Amino acid sequence: MTELKPIGDLQSNQLNPDDMPLSPRDQLILELVEVGVSIRKAESLVKRFPDVKIRRQLDWLPYRSAKRPASLIIAAIENDYDEPAYADGG
Repeated sequence: MTELKPIGDLQSNQLNPDDMPLSPRDQLILELVEVGVSIRKAESLVKRFPDVKIRRQLDWLPYRSAKRPASLIIAAIENDYDEPAYADGG
């Protein structure tokens, strides 16, 4: 007869889906959703624009006086807004 092991021991080698690292694409989608962009719009932006362009606008968002961050980040990505004058580096 085989030895029975607790379920916890069997699952200890498996990653929980919540612990799995996100792909760079999924990370960008998550960050866009966190500022209020809908999941569909975030997916569309990530498909249509280069990652570097989206990352740049996300990095610059704190330097913009955004009353509606989701609307601003969408416009900034789609219209390739320039770096804010008071942003660090660039």
